[in-house]
Amino acid sequence: MTTIGAQRTDTTGPIHDYVRALLRRSLEERTGRERRIAELEQNGHRIVGSGQVHGDAWEITDWRSGSIIAAGVGGDEAYEAATRRLDPAEMWIHIDHVDDEDLADLEHPGLPDSLAEALQDWLGGVSTTDADVAQFVGWSVEEVAQHRGEL
Repeated sequence: MTTIGAQRTDTTGPIHDYVRALLRRSLEERTGRERRIAELEQNGHRIVGSGQVHGDAWEITDWRSGSIIAAGVGGDEAYEAATRRLDPAEMWIHIDHVDDEDLADLEHPGLPDSLAEALQDWLGGVSTTDADVAQFVGWSVEEVAQHRGEL
């Protein structure tokens, strides 16, 4: 039980357990992603971001620095040609392909699927503060912020 001012909040039960599990999962995913990026970079890969920026214009950016490696127009054909020319050894990895490790779905015993989804939305909502989450789960704000990272 957590004491908030004169109010006592019970932080036990399946809803609280599920929110804590979501927080732990967030930290686990982020840590795993950072580890995979470091391994790829140590093996000589460059992590890039890319895509259409407007119409058939595109750009390729260095994910770590944000600097533009190449930009052009001509849609997918021009983009693919630039990629082949600039990365002939195929050492670039798009940031979207770093997170290809799927973790098992979190179980939520005792909770309907719709409630579990609503809790995920609440936890990831921009209006949900770390303080609100900390009060709900009985953790410190700092611990929640560390776990929440990029929900």
